[in-house]
Amino acid sequence: MKFDMEKSVTRAQALELMKERWRPAPGREVVALEEALGRVAAEDLRAVNTLPVFRASCFDGVAVRSADFQNGLPDTSAWVKGRNFVRADTGDDFPDEFDTVIAIEDVILDKLGGLRFAEGFAFDPEEETVDPAGTIVKEGALLVPAHTRITPELTASLAMGGVAWVPVLRRPRIAFIPTGSELIPPGAVPQRGQNVETNGLMLTGLLNRRGAEVIRHPIVRDDAAALERAMDEALSCADLVLINGGSSRGEEDFNSHMLERRGSFFRHGVKAVPGRPVGFAIVDGKPVINVPGPVAAAYLAEHWCLSALVCHWYGLPDPQYPTVRAVLDKPLKKRPGFEMIARVALRRTPGGYAAAPLSWGDDGIPDLLLHTDGFVNVPLEVDALPAGAEVEVELLKSPELIPGEEG
Repeated sequence: MKFDMEKSVTRAQALELMKERWRPAPGREVVALEEALGRVAAEDLRAVNTLPVFRASCFDGVAVRSADFQNGLPDTSAWVKGRNFVRADTGDDFPDEFDTVIAIEDVILDKLGGLRFAEGFAFDPEEETVDPAGTIVKEGALLVPAHTRITPELTASLAMGGVAWVPVLRRPRIAFIPTGSELIPPGAVPQRGQNVETNGLMLTGLLNRRGAEVIRHPIVRDDAAALERAMDEALSCADLVLINGGSSRGEEDFNSHMLERRGSFFRHGVKAVPGRPVGFAIVDGKPVINVPGPVAAAYLAEHWCLSALVCHWYGLPDPQYPTVRAVLDKPLKKRPGFEMIARVALRRTPGGYAAAPLSWGDDGIPDLLLHTDGFVNVPLEVDALPAGAEVEVELLKSPELIPGEEG
């Protein structure tokens, strides 16, 4: 299908159009706490425990009676462990007859069970040495708000609050349909005119990481009826459908024509490069995204579009990526009238970071996937950025992996 500049929209506009028309209502399920990591809470999760249940020592030490210190430091020569004091380490409860704690570094315990005070120790009756009940967590306290992704830290909070079973939102099921008679599965040896279907593996991994469940369909050859059958099967079992390939102007690109005919909503193309010919549709009330075939375009479609739709399913904000400021070491040009997602290589400098723009097409796919450190989003209204311009770079790697001047 021919790209229509007048009907095309920016990436942000495309997402907004889809979100306005897709109002997912994910179901709920209950999972064990051990399986809740990375899931999204279906409701506010509150503590059913109170900790400490009664009280607990604030630090390692010995529990004593404050009444014994009313007239200063008592003579402890006849003190016996269990009668005049007990050990009370951090978080420990202790017998009710004792009401305060002395830090372990302020006492000397002998092998016979006696105790004497360290030189210089002064008893302070105002010192807070005991945590009252509920200092750590109280029954009914909010542990995890609804629509929050559960992190390792939050699993600890839930465990402390006594939550053993966690109501979570069902993962979105995303069907992936690779199309093209030229495609062969990974592991097969390509012959002349053939290409390996790689986007399925890549997008499955990326979307799994976002919290989606991906259903990979077999390769669909260039046949309109076969494509329609595959989409109908996908719509019957998935919440969102990805059709990969056949989104541009090729003679056998049936996908856009089918989506335009079947969809209650259809929009073809975004004002962004790479990945301009992405298609958007709502078919039978479900989003169907026609993802371009090239690996770089498919990767970018996940980065800005598919990831945001998964977040929309969960009621979460669009993903935000860590950024750094960097100085371009050479000019960055783009096609007028389009947003551009520029790939860059970064290096650390004494003043921060330098960014070297990289081509999307000249260095091969392995270089593209291995050596891209981040993206620079160049807006629609900017045609070029000069060398020396400061830009914001979305990081694809952890900062510690960015080489220095001699890296």
